[in-house]
Amino acid sequence: MLNQKIRETVQNFREVLPAELSALIEQGAGEISALDIIERARKHGDLAPDFTLRNQKSENRHLTDYLAVGPLVITFYRGAWCPYCNLQLKEYNDHLAEIKAAGATLVAITPEKPGALDILANSGAPQEVVDMAIRQVEFDVLHDPGNRIAESYGVVFKLPESHRQLLEQLHVDIEALNGDTSFTFPDPATYVIRPTGEIAWAFVPNNYRKRAEVEQILTALQGITS
Repeated sequence: MLNQKIRETVQNFREVLPAELSALIEQGAGEISALDIIERARKHGDLAPDFTLRNQKSENRHLTDYLAVGPLVITFYRGAWCPYCNLQLKEYNDHLAEIKAAGATLVAITPEKPGALDILANSGAPQEVVDMAIRQVEFDVLHDPGNRIAESYGVVFKLPESHRQLLEQLHVDIEALNGDTSFTFPDPATYVIRPTGEIAWAFVPNNYRKRAEVEQILTALQGITS
C-alpha cells in the first residue's frame, strides 16, 4: 500500500540522513501538522472551484471538459523534489486503468513549472532525490502558477523556515522550480468530484507524509456510480 511505502521511506531517511537534517524535517513536519488546513479546505458537498490550466504538453485543460465525460479525481502534487509525492504519482499511475474503469479521469495539480525535473537534476540536489522523481505519467499534470487553484480549494500553506533551510542544504532550488518566491505549496489533498461539480469525497491529510490510497479513491468513485 502507498502509505506503507511512504513509512518505509521515512524510516530510511531517519537512518541515513545526518541528525541535523532529520531534526529540520521533524520540526517542519510538526509545524505543518499544526496548521488549520483541514478547517479551511473545501469539503464533501462543496462545489469544486473551476479552473483552466496547462498540462505537461502545454495544452489547456478545463474542469468542465473533464466533468463532461465523468467524475474527476484531483490530487495536489508538491513537486518532483518531494519523494512522497513521487511515490504517490507512481502508485496512481500503476493503478490508472482501475480508476479509468471506474469511469473517472485523474489529474495532478502542482505549482511546479513544466520541465522542473531538468532544473532539479542540474541544481546539485542529491542524486537520490533526483532518482526518486517520476519522469512520466499517463495522466495530466497541470501547472498551477502561484497555487491559485490550490488556494481556491483552501489547501495552500507556506513552507516552514525549517524546511526552507532543509531544502537549501539539499540544493533544491524551490524558487527556480516554481518560478516564484512565495515558498507556498498545496497540502497533498485528493478530491473526487461528481460530474455535477459537487465534491463527493475529500481527503485532506494536513500531513505531507500521508496520502490517499487508491482503494479509498475507488470506493469513493463506486459511491458515485452505484
